[in-house]
Amino acid sequence: MHGEGTMALPRKNAESKPLVSVIMNCFNGDRYLREAIDSVMAQSYGNWEIVFWDNRSTDKSVSIVRGYEDPRLNYCLAPEHTTLGQARNLALEHARGELIAFLDCDDRWLEAKLEQQVRLFAADPKLDFVYGNCFFINEEGKRRELAYRKPQPRGDVFRSFLRYYPVNLQTVMLRKSSLARLSHVFDPELEMSEEYDLFMRFLFDGKADYLDTPIAEYRIHNAMSSIQKIERYPLENKYILNKLGKTIQHFEDEYSDELKDLRAKIAYWHATAEMRKGSRQRARNYLAPYKWHSSVFFALHFLTFCPRSLWVFLQENRRKFQSY
Repeated sequence: MHGEGTMALPRKNAESKPLVSVIMNCFNGDRYLREAIDSVMAQSYGNWEIVFWDNRSTDKSVSIVRGYEDPRLNYCLAPEHTTLGQARNLALEHARGELIAFLDCDDRWLEAKLEQQVRLFAADPKLDFVYGNCFFINEEGKRRELAYRKPQPRGDVFRSFLRYYPVNLQTVMLRKSSLARLSHVFDPELEMSEEYDLFMRFLFDGKADYLDTPIAEYRIHNAMSSIQKIERYPLENKYILNKLGKTIQHFEDEYSDELKDLRAKIAYWHATAEMRKGSRQRARNYLAPYKWHSSVFFALHFLTFCPRSLWVFLQENRRKFQSY
């Protein structure tokens, strides 16, 4: 491992394989960190670098990273603690690869992840973005289920992603040069939905491909930010919708059907945050305008009149009833 001063790495190796920069942002992520880094070390594709951005961790994260001797691991210490959106931007400034991938410290990659995605980019110079299927795993790292049972969208995906967004950050690889067309990369105001904001702007006029084969393992645990800060999720999504509306001409008219679905989901996320706090009335108020949106939303509204335990049970098992 080398420290804050970076050592020169070739953009391509002897076989002309593009360098992949793996962005790892960390703030007190020591519990699963070794598993995450080891999953990069085990990749069948070897021309990568890890940009490890330490957002001023106070746990054992630093000592774990410094235990690796691989020169492809570049440890970077943040000058000060920032939002996740800003931290991802700062990490990207150190990335030298033609391709960019992301791995959070509690998740893992399967060994052919990079190899499969690089192959797709090599076959299509116009490709901007590749995402893929993944497994959900529990706190102990045991697989629970496959994320998607059906193939997900390819090509021009922006419209379909407004209605349903099937992207897990751990599965993403993108072409770094394509980021240049954006006015900004990650939004420093965001800490829960910073990747959604970036990828939706990126894919408005970008080309995507999808790997149906699972390429990552996404860990579900109570300490994850999507659970701890769930109340921020709908607020940030409203903020992102407002941004898209200001930059895309005729946004509301062109995507009216998709936006109805998305705003209903934002209400659901609000309701979920309220139900977690035990505020059934507030959850009901969020869902009331959408109770006739579909049978699902009618059922959700009805559940706010039932014991909170029923909502929690159905939330924990909802994937059993979904067909995507």
